[in-house]
Amino acid sequence: MVADDDVPSATGEWECMECGYIEEGVEARRPKECPECGAPADAFDFFSNEESDEEDWDSDDPEDDESDGEDEYDEDTEDEDRY
Repeated sequence: MVADDDVPSATGEWECMECGYIEEGVEARRPKECPECGAPADAFDFFSNEESDEEDWDSDDPEDDESDGEDEYDEDTEDEDRY
């Protein structure tokens, strides 16, 4: 039998959904109470630091660009055209 302490746990952050307090920790150890607002343990959600295959925010693939091809508004250019 494997003890709970021997099982690796994801590292990340526990966030209190009541006040926004964030505490670094591991998924297996939920805070018992929020030190900021006193919310109970079930008010905390865990956000893992582990990389996910679902989203790649650093993608350099041009097809990932959601631009519709139109030029973006440039306020400086418009001012130059007036004069």
